[in-house]
Amino acid sequence: MTHTPQLPQRIPRSLLFLGLLGLFLFLAVQILPGFISPPDQENSETSAMPRVISHDDASAKAAHFAKQQFGGTTAGEAPHPVHQSDSLLYGYLAKNEKLAHFDQTYDSRFPTDTMETEVRTPSGTLFVYLHIETGKIVGWRLFPAKTDAKKKTPYYSDWSRLQLARNTAVQLGGFRLSELQGGQVDGNQVVFRPQGYTVGDAQLTIRVTVDPLPASGQLKALQYRAAFAVPDHYAAYIQKQKNTAAALSLYGSMLMNVLLFITAIVMAIRQRRSTSLLRGLLLTALFLAFYIVNNFNMADGIRASYGARPDVETLTTAGIVVSNIFTVLMGIGIYFCLVGGDGIWRNSGQRLWARYGETGYGDHVWRAMKLSYPLAFVMLGTQSVLLFGLDRSIHSWSTTSVESSPYNLALPLLYPLLAWCAAISEEAMYRLFGIAIFKKLLRKQWLAYLVPTIIWALGHVSYPVYPFYSRLVELTIVGLLFCVLFVRYGFITAVFTHAMLDTILMSFSLLQLGTPVNLLAALVYIVLPVGLAWLMRSFANRRRAAEPVT
Repeated sequence: MTHTPQLPQRIPRSLLFLGLLGLFLFLAVQILPGFISPPDQENSETSAMPRVISHDDASAKAAHFAKQQFGGTTAGEAPHPVHQSDSLLYGYLAKNEKLAHFDQTYDSRFPTDTMETEVRTPSGTLFVYLHIETGKIVGWRLFPAKTDAKKKTPYYSDWSRLQLARNTAVQLGGFRLSELQGGQVDGNQVVFRPQGYTVGDAQLTIRVTVDPLPASGQLKALQYRAAFAVPDHYAAYIQKQKNTAAALSLYGSMLMNVLLFITAIVMAIRQRRSTSLLRGLLLTALFLAFYIVNNFNMADGIRASYGARPDVETLTTAGIVVSNIFTVLMGIGIYFCLVGGDGIWRNSGQRLWARYGETGYGDHVWRAMKLSYPLAFVMLGTQSVLLFGLDRSIHSWSTTSVESSPYNLALPLLYPLLAWCAAISEEAMYRLFGIAIFKKLLRKQWLAYLVPTIIWALGHVSYPVYPFYSRLVELTIVGLLFCVLFVRYGFITAVFTHAMLDTILMSFSLLQLGTPVNLLAALVYIVLPVGLAWLMRSFANRRRAAEPVT
């Protein structure tokens, strides 16, 4: 006899209470501090996102600067702005609770976040850095166009380079000459370290690359950057953290995922009599469609991750192609996890994934959706408590990531679709198939929960959260709760809950962008599960009504 999880017709009062408590904790810990903190409070990790200059304004300002300094722009080549961030410095400030102090003291002249705008000029490829809020030009870098190698380059003395670097820092950087004493000339680069510009152990460093333009021979400041350099010990610590996280992610998550996918293919074939090879096609198609759209939507995030390079366009295109190939391969693996996982559970007498056409399917989906809201709030509250505890115990901190920046999205309105990609893929791989296969192999329920959960958590340790193991601890606990939820309420409830959890987090990014359209979109995404469940129940009930009575 096959057992199906029986979902309550009404949400239990205890779950409603826990859901409301979780929502309160989420708002109190993760959302409200950023809106009620006084300006001088040195903790702005959760602060509201600033109003940034538009891409059109950034492009216009960068083009004007290119005309003034380097003779104009190349016809037919529109400037391309992306959000860029000094994540190393931001993380250092966050760790030492200096973000608010830096914002009040230095951010207007030496911002951590800029609009990096690529401009094609007759002199070469120019990257102009503008303050992300004010649009003030705070730096640039020119990659000169290639010219005839036989053409003789004029000679300029170190003194000439030093003087031009000083003049540039005074005129465009706003420094006084008295602050620019003792500049060091190393080849074509001039370095200043003005006294009095410090945050903790971070020291302001001005770098000016001075070289003659290949075409004209005129001496020019091809690069100007004034930024705070973090201490060497912090930079080394972060690099070590990244290396360890990358190794864990590669061997503990990616390699294990490949083994899971191979095992899923084998089990899908072996369990084909207990399930159907048609199962999972719709979910896999939705995953692929949403994820491929997301890959193109995040193209500027990929572009920003490469930094200032003359071949950034080619690298971005290659990055999108590789991402889509990886997405397709991942989709194939998810399909077999859906088929294989469903087959194992049904063969063992448990029907954890209700099938369209089965008796009570429509009501099961509707009840799963209703349960998903309070369950998602419980998860949010649990996550908030964990984040609070990690912050107080091991002093964890996070930094910026341009790859996922909402300012680097072509259409921010599409961003919450990624929540459904994560819900479908992760619940299929680590819960529906992961728990089933490890229960079959290890014969222990708790190990069947723990092993796939750790594999899932290791896939997130490369996120810009430090120390790297803080993310491992947080997601292992949250993942174990998802395991309990899956076995108790079934796969559909787990997918709805996971999607709702991520949708709420991603919708706050839309809310913080501040436009009425984004506000409306966030609300639509939050109520979307209701519409989906209603449609699925309606179709299921119509099918049952249309079937002949036997």
